[in-house]
Amino acid sequence: MYYDNTGLAVVAPSENSGLVGMEAEYVQTHCVLADGGDRFGVSALAFDKQEELLWMGNQGGHVTSYFGGAMSKYTSFQVHANEEVRQILTTDEGIIALTASTFRYQLRRGVPIYTHMSVHMNEMQCILQMSPTRLLIGGHQDKLIDFNLSLCKETMVTNVGDAGCVMLRPHSRYICAGNPLGRIDLRDPISLNTENSIETHSGSLSDFDVQGNLLVTCGFSNRMLRSVSPMQTVIDPFFLKFIPSMSSRLAVVSAMGQVQLLDTIALAEPRLCLLQMNNPGAMCLTFDISTTSQVMAFGDNSGHIHFFTTSGAPTFNTFSRPCEMPDDQVTFPSFGIDDYTTPLSVIPMPIVPPELPLASNWPAYLTQKSLSVSGRSYPTLEIKKPPGIDPEILRTMKMQGPIGYAPNPRTSRRNQVVYEFGQNGYTPHSTHSTKSPKHDDNGSFIAIPKRYRKIDVKYNKLGSDDFQFDHYNKTGFSGLEATLPNAYCNAMIQVLYFSEPLRAALLSHLCSKEFCLSCELGFLFHMLSTSCQNQPCQPGNFLRAFRTVPEASALSLILSDLHPEAKLKIDLSALIQSWNRFMLHQMHVELIETKKKVEERKANKKPFIYKETDFPSISGDRNKEKKASSVVDVDIKLEDEKREEDSDISQLFGTKQLQMNCCLKCSCEVRKESILLACNLVYPSNEPEKDEWSFCDILKRSLCPQQTTPAWCEKCSKFTPTSQYRILQSLPKLLAINTGLHNLQHKQFWQTQMDKVVAKVVTLDVNRASTPTSAPSSSKPCRYAENCSRPGCRFRHSFDNAPLPAPSSNLYCSNNWLPHDIEMVLKEERLNIRKLEDRDKHVSKKETERNPNVETKRKYELSAVVCYINDQSSAEKRNLVALVKVPDTYIQNKDKSEHKWYLFNDFSISPVPTHEAVWFSLDWKEVFNEDACIARSGGTSGITFTPLHDNESLKSGDLVAMDAEFVTLNQEEAELRSDGKMSTIKPSQMSVARITCIRGHGQMEGTPFIDDYISTQEQVVDYLTKFSGIKPGDLDANFSSKHLTTLKSTYTKLRFLQDSGVIFVGHGLRNDFRVINLVVPPEQVVDTVQLFHLPHHRMVSLRFLAWHFLGIKIQSETHDSVEDARAALQLYKKYKQLEAQNKVGDALAELYETGKVLNWKVPEA
Repeated sequence: MYYDNTGLAVVAPSENSGLVGMEAEYVQTHCVLADGGDRFGVSALAFDKQEELLWMGNQGGHVTSYFGGAMSKYTSFQVHANEEVRQILTTDEGIIALTASTFRYQLRRGVPIYTHMSVHMNEMQCILQMSPTRLLIGGHQDKLIDFNLSLCKETMVTNVGDAGCVMLRPHSRYICAGNPLGRIDLRDPISLNTENSIETHSGSLSDFDVQGNLLVTCGFSNRMLRSVSPMQTVIDPFFLKFIPSMSSRLAVVSAMGQVQLLDTIALAEPRLCLLQMNNPGAMCLTFDISTTSQVMAFGDNSGHIHFFTTSGAPTFNTFSRPCEMPDDQVTFPSFGIDDYTTPLSVIPMPIVPPELPLASNWPAYLTQKSLSVSGRSYPTLEIKKPPGIDPEILRTMKMQGPIGYAPNPRTSRRNQVVYEFGQNGYTPHSTHSTKSPKHDDNGSFIAIPKRYRKIDVKYNKLGSDDFQFDHYNKTGFSGLEATLPNAYCNAMIQVLYFSEPLRAALLSHLCSKEFCLSCELGFLFHMLSTSCQNQPCQPGNFLRAFRTVPEASALSLILSDLHPEAKLKIDLSALIQSWNRFMLHQMHVELIETKKKVEERKANKKPFIYKETDFPSISGDRNKEKKASSVVDVDIKLEDEKREEDSDISQLFGTKQLQMNCCLKCSCEVRKESILLACNLVYPSNEPEKDEWSFCDILKRSLCPQQTTPAWCEKCSKFTPTSQYRILQSLPKLLAINTGLHNLQHKQFWQTQMDKVVAKVVTLDVNRASTPTSAPSSSKPCRYAENCSRPGCRFRHSFDNAPLPAPSSNLYCSNNWLPHDIEMVLKEERLNIRKLEDRDKHVSKKETERNPNVETKRKYELSAVVCYINDQSSAEKRNLVALVKVPDTYIQNKDKSEHKWYLFNDFSISPVPTHEAVWFSLDWKEVFNEDACIARSGGTSGITFTPLHDNESLKSGDLVAMDAEFVTLNQEEAELRSDGKMSTIKPSQMSVARITCIRGHGQMEGTPFIDDYISTQEQVVDYLTKFSGIKPGDLDANFSSKHLTTLKSTYTKLRFLQDSGVIFVGHGLRNDFRVINLVVPPEQVVDTVQLFHLPHHRMVSLRFLAWHFLGIKIQSETHDSVEDARAALQLYKKYKQLEAQNKVGDALAELYETGKVLNWKVPEA
């Protein structure tokens, strides 16, 4: 047999009959007893396709590799405790061992990468590699698993029927899947749908193989697809496989170890070639052929591997890479003990157990300052023992093979060991120890729960798109990303969002001010309410506006303006409380300004002007009433002035107070009214007359403080002792409290009060336990109720004859100093605050209204707490979290909601029990419309769009093509890890620079109606001119000739389009909307990236799609958003045309074939 010029095999004598493997016979050279062969049989064999290795798996779950033709052992390891290895597959990185219920990915050196198990992994039998990262796994069950190797994730599960799929073979067009009942399904490689089915055997299918257009099976008969006679064999076929280097030769193996080589083309002149395993009585369980066809390997049930070769020095692969061999053992020369010239450092330190001391480990009496011998003192050599490895390094260390790497705990300087010296340079006798940063002063370990720690986002070349955010949030709420500067305020933003009256006020607010924090918060709240479940939102626009407010910079609330070393010294607890005060005041001022502008516009639009000369009959009556109404006008004017200073923020958070300053010498009083938006707790400093304080006591003295201090007196004309105190005139609807806790004294006070609450509970439990449990002598209830501590009290209590409660594992969790509910009563300018117990929470309003002396009485329920997490391992790990009691109106499915309190840690959200909101471990957790161009030139030369006319109304379902261009504000920060890979620490920050929207229907289809260049006041690091078309000066109001506007102005237009229900058409809109901070429902987005994309294939660029389908060339030199948006719209029209003709699949197949030929580059000609 030889091959002619057309490549077909021809049965005829060939002039060149010396082809490798054609005439040579296989000879058995080795018979090796595999590892565990005395107990288990060999169940899987596989030649490594990258290295000169043969892999073996046995029925006991053990895997062993053998190197080269000599079959020397290379590695050996266990992959499962008791399940047999059913198939072994080799990849570039390592090997894959499949058992009945597990999937083990392992390095060739034996280091495990991961083990995958799932509910679908049951009686698995075969595995097939489709790409470097894609695998198919089948077995004796009705599921075929599509597995992603890099993500360790099952991407798709396909039903294959009850017979299952026990054999998988690759083919250029199909995936051949065989079941035990004799049927072979030809499936599509992408969708895994069945394209054709072949009934090969009526009984059972033992094995089959595919080579080109030939499919050979063995079962009760050996049948081919062509109408030829079944191939005759002299043995009972059990396994079969095509010899790789010869497309027509076939190896057929029987269960008894007999092998016959067949030629599928030379059927007329068969040449008999038989082999026999040299192990009589053993049953062959598996076999494999190397890619060079020079070696065959067989495994039997007796634990032996039979090795057949065609040459004396066979090779497994044509081009194998070298195997990683273990290092040779280094031998060191010996030298005499009296050799003083050879340095001792040439001999490395041996590895010895801790109980075995070294000779250099001198005893303690020889390391003292002096040694006394016979009454005389001799100086000794000071030995400084090296300190051990920091336990924090050992705790956080990660292993990459035999190398471990860990973050620097910053407890000492690099490459330096600190020794503490006493007098005269001697080291103290106490051993040196470096204290881990997560240990407090007494050496106890501080454990921070994982849900409270700051989470580091792992970035790749696609940014954070591939990050599994849903692993950290399964609550249905949306978190906030923490990658942007000044994202420390995420916790307070969540608290404000879940304050329902404030959220409603900000959502209804909109003004024309460019950088209005109230508007940006309203936009952000809309994103949080409409975003996809469990996916975080990016507060980029709000933080951008926040950085432009000069008051925020003056209060040192802008961290991006600080030096990196100064950022590490920032006290986040004090910072977030300052942010809270600033934001409440800023929103109050902004809402008042908007209210005044609205009233001014109403006043300027007077439809009627009264003149007395026009109505002389009523002028006399008005003059009579003029004097009488003058007093009333003054009162109305004063009320209007007060009303002008009132806003939604002051109505919600405002506490009206009267500040009194009384001179102690002349008794002159000065009164001043003010509004308090946030209360700062004032703790007692030196007041020994009261040792125990409740939270209500501290809150009362903070709302109504009294102090005596020197102040200027106008009557005395000098500084005199002045009594200052405040009188509350009203109570707020929402009470905002800043706890302070800036210094150790305040923290110690808080800890002391918590200790006293716990001690009181412990004492009460002891007294209750000592009280006789017999029936009380009286049926009258005790006046002290549950607070009764009298032993042997004869009155009735609720805890009489009741079992004692089980002691809590942490009394500080179940007994809190911070109450959940309080009641504030303002009566005759006197304030009373008390803690509400469970029985007091359900008092009806009628009982409250019976008391006529009560002026104001309100109950407050704890709804949110912001905590500072003091992670002492690193200053960069410290963060702020929020514990929020989510109202029922925010929960979509109220029936299934079992939790009320949730922990918001940036994008990580988890439910927490109620008591955790008031439990504080102070070691680590502490409480606490008109569109105008702003370019100087007016932008008239840069007008590239036609605005919507009055008769153009966009309705729900109308098409709008959109594209956006971006610039870079700061570059990506990356570091080289200890394993040699680059790790992104901080991604590059992008800012939108141009937004274009084009009509998608009507007579002006393809004409833009929005083409805005976005002004930025931040420094642009890279304009990305090649990809954005933005040049320096285009975004500067002093030099730009474009239609330059503000981001807020364009954002409101996009919000209007989104709320109108239009359908946005574009290319890569997901990232565009993310940077713009706009959440658009998926049904309103048509992305051409996804339309012209096949699963498990690369994304296609807009330039290649436009050339292939539209025949136009775009993005030749730079990108133009108008051109890109118009091309995306035309592509969508083309897709709808192909869909109507039912040619989408063929068009995509042709697209990818053309792309592969042209390497996805548009031809120049």
